[in-house]
Amino acid sequence: MSVQFSFKRSAIAAAGLIAFASFPAFAADVIDSVPEAATPMEEPPLATWSGPYAGIQLGYGFAGEAQEPGNQIDTDGFVGGGFAGYNAELGNGLVLGAEGDVGYSGVKGSNGGTEARSGVDGSIRARLGYAVTPEILPYVTGGGAAQSLKVTDVGGSDRNTMLGWTAGAGVDVKVSDNVFVRGEYRYTDFGSESFTTASGTRDVDSQDNRVQFGVGMKF
Repeated sequence: MSVQFSFKRSAIAAAGLIAFASFPAFAADVIDSVPEAATPMEEPPLATWSGPYAGIQLGYGFAGEAQEPGNQIDTDGFVGGGFAGYNAELGNGLVLGAEGDVGYSGVKGSNGGTEARSGVDGSIRARLGYAVTPEILPYVTGGGAAQSLKVTDVGGSDRNTMLGWTAGAGVDVKVSDNVFVRGEYRYTDFGSESFTTASGTRDVDSQDNRVQFGVGMKF
């Protein structure tokens, strides 16, 4: 009887030793099977309007005037060229920028035997916009402007560079992170300059309205 009891005690002790020896390996397997915490994915940087950009535009000049003493010449015609600028986001949706453009103006007209014809023109302007969404930026703009104007009558012709100002408003709309389309209206007063032909010397004033559409790329 005592031999049988001793055998049972030995068997139980041996089983306990085996279980105890196996516990570290089992615990390691359990730890290894616990899934690691997922690493949060980094969000891509939010596209902004900040930075340099450039593009091309095409439009139409309308309801323009070239005025000389006793004669008003109505002008219109196609306009087009390129633009480049830089934007900086100020926070809360505000975007401040500077932009320049240069192009060719086909705005012209004639009356009373005198023709006024524009040529190369351009401007340097400030811009202030408000991003109503990350993709849509309405803005106002204004600054200095210049154009080459040729005046022709029966006594010959004269060409001068005229300096004035321009102001308007528009909207830029992103079609991708780096590409945007634009619509813009501007009024420009090119000031007054003296023109001399065989008919004499007189001051001519020039101004126009224009609507332009363009496409640009942000770098």
